[in-house]
Amino acid sequence: MSVLARFRKESPFEARDLARELEVKVIKLCMNEKYFPKRYRYTVAQSLIESVQKMGDYITIANRLPVNGDYIEEREKNQRYAYAMCEVILRKLDLAERLGFSIPEGLLVELVRDIDKEEKSLKGWMQSDRKRVQE
Repeated sequence: MSVLARFRKESPFEARDLARELEVKVIKLCMNEKYFPKRYRYTVAQSLIESVQKMGDYITIANRLPVNGDYIEEREKNQRYAYAMCEVILRKLDLAERLGFSIPEGLLVELVRDIDKEEKSLKGWMQSDRKRVQE
């Protein structure tokens, strides 16, 4: 039986799925010579890719830890790190734009929207965990 979209609750896996999609988009962007010349790949593009991958790693680690007293602090820490990485990624995208890389406006807007969606998903996941711990 399917549930209407307005009655669905976000799944903690949504954060993981969004992070994976974002990782693919950023890697494709950074490896495209039209947007990132080879001479900038090591300094700018590689750093951006590593940040997106770290965010995904933090989400994976947090998701693997159980929600109980023994592991909750470590789980929350990894969730906060993933959330913070969203801002790091935005800053690095802004740097690429300021350096004059020819990233299409539409693609940047899409990435910023995806990061915003990721932040909201992570925030909801953290709040859900806090409620579960309090129960």
